[in-house]
Amino acid sequence: MTQRIRLSSAAYWAWGLAGVMLAMTAFHIWAITETPETSLYWVAAVADLVVAIVAFGLGLQWPRYALFEADGVILARQRIRYESITALRLGDVSAKPFWLAFWFPTSLVGGLIVALVPKDTFNREVVEVVTENRTARFRWKNGNTVFVDALQARRPDLERTYHLDGHSYARDFTPRMGVGGGLLAACLGVWVAFTALTTPDLFDLSTQRGPYPLAATQAKLRSITAELRDYAPLPGVPTEFSTETCSRKNVSLGPSPDVVDLSIKIVARDMPPTTADAIENHLRDDTGMLKGEYYHPIYDADSNIAIDIPEVHGLYIEISTGCVRASDVDSLRGDLTKVAAALGVG
Repeated sequence: MTQRIRLSSAAYWAWGLAGVMLAMTAFHIWAITETPETSLYWVAAVADLVVAIVAFGLGLQWPRYALFEADGVILARQRIRYESITALRLGDVSAKPFWLAFWFPTSLVGGLIVALVPKDTFNREVVEVVTENRTARFRWKNGNTVFVDALQARRPDLERTYHLDGHSYARDFTPRMGVGGGLLAACLGVWVAFTALTTPDLFDLSTQRGPYPLAATQAKLRSITAELRDYAPLPGVPTEFSTETCSRKNVSLGPSPDVVDLSIKIVARDMPPTTADAIENHLRDDTGMLKGEYYHPIYDADSNIAIDIPEVHGLYIEISTGCVRASDVDSLRGDLTKVAAALGVG
């Protein structure tokens, strides 16, 4: 009759972690589509996937139970025949190296505390089943009696020896508690902290300014256009449209691709300085800019239009809409073109 002995729940925890990390991978892939301007969530998604793969693989290596059948014990689909067992060793091993490796990379204070605690405090019970070709090792915080009793019931002649051979290689069938395991756990801890710090930002994708409503922005641009009068034609002067993405409140996410600042530039660097100064001063008078002012934001509750006159040789005028929805850009191009036409460009 087959007897099943539970060994460890570590595999379930590892697979649960793999599932969580796969969900986080999907979440961070969504974050990539929402924040294409930053590489932060590309790194996050790749790291999620690595953690999921490692956790799933470790879960496969750690058997959840041992099957005691008539001719042998089965562990992780591997059969150890009873007659091949040559020794049964019991003893204690300290998990202190694991905790040192876990704490020192993340907290010097935590590492020093662990270093000062006696190593016996971290003892784990260990059972080694020795065969002619290999040694299988199991580790418990407490309670290996059931496994040992089940094995001795099939091999009454096996004596329990309380001495571990620390120099021989053994296949671990329970989670390793050495330096490698500690470093792996420390990396996972750092990743959990990183994810906890960066994930909440995704729930507020709003920008520092705007987006300002289309209707209010258009109304303000049309009001400015109506104030511009008596400008001489400027044949051959080019105009150029450009957009700049607007910064989010959570700056780690990068600027938003859905909220942009549209501007039109009127540039004629070869224009005589006296002509350029006359046009720029005329614009200042019409829009309420101070003499010698080079940047004039027209603040409004529902719009944030700005006029920029850089101090350069020739003519350089830039009029921007403030942060508006990217879907409104096409509609606003026409209004900015009318502003340029009122200045004589066309």
